Amino acid sequence: MALFPHKFVFFLLLLLSFSNVNSQTYYSGKGLFEGRFGVTVGATNYSPGANFLFSKSAPGYKVGFIGTVIISEKFEVFVEINYARHFMKFIGREDQLATPEDIKFNLETINVPFILDYTVLNLDDEWFFGINAGPSLSFLYDYNLVDEAKSDYVLDPLYSTPSDLEFDSNKEEISFNAFIAFGVSVEYNRFMATFKYNKGITDPYRNINLYSPVMELKGKDNYFEFSLVYLFEDKL
Repeated sequence: MALFPHKFVFFLLLLLSFSNVNSQTYYSGKGLFEGRFGVTVGATNYSPGANFLFSKSAPGYKVGFIGTVIISEKFEVFVEINYARHFMKFIGREDQLATPEDIKFNLETINVPFILDYTVLNLDDEWFFGINAGPSLSFLYDYNLVDEAKSDYVLDPLYSTPSDLEFDSNKEEISFNAFIAFGVSVEYNRFMATFKYNKGITDPYRNINLYSPVMELKGKDNYFEFSLVYLFEDKL
C-alpha cells in the first residue's frame, strides 16, 4: 500500500508549522530572537547500511526551507525542513539461479535538521567560513522500486523481495530515524554553501518483516549532502 497521501499531508503540516513559527518570529516584530529565513537545494549521496543487502550508493537531491536563530556574531542555529529523494542500487536477480544485476530503488524522506554553525573566519564582513554540527530528524522510510517490472525479483543475499523494503507501507505507519550531522560552511552576500556528513544513530531496519536463523538483521545508514542556501537577510 503506497503512503503517498500520508507523505503529502505530513510534509504539508510540517511546512505550515515551520512557516507559522518563522512568520511570527521574523515578521511580526514580536519575536523572541533575531534570525533569518531562506530556501535551500542540494545533492545527496546515500549509503544504506543494512547487513542483509548488497547496495551501491548514487546521487540524490533535496529541497527545503531554512530558518535561523542568531545567538551571537559567531554562533547561529539553522533549523531546516526538507524533502529528499535518495537513489541507490541493490544487488538482485530475476530468480535464485539468475545472474546478479543492479536493481534501482529510491528512498523519499522528510528531514528536520537542527544545526549549530560556528563562524571560524570572517573576512571583511563579506566572506564567512564556519563549521557546524547537530542532530537531524528523519521521517518516512520506504524503498521504492523504480522498475515495477522487477517486482518479483529477489535481492541478495537473503533473497528478500523489493516489497519487503517498503517499511512504512507494510506497517501503515510513518517511520522516525535520527542522524548526527557535521560539516563546513561558507557564506557570501546571502548565499551559503554547506557540505555535511550525516551519520545514522538509529536502526531504520528494526521493523523489517524478515527473519534469518544465522544473523540479526540490522543496519545504520549514512549520507553526504552538499547544499546551496539563499537567505533573505544578511548575516550581520
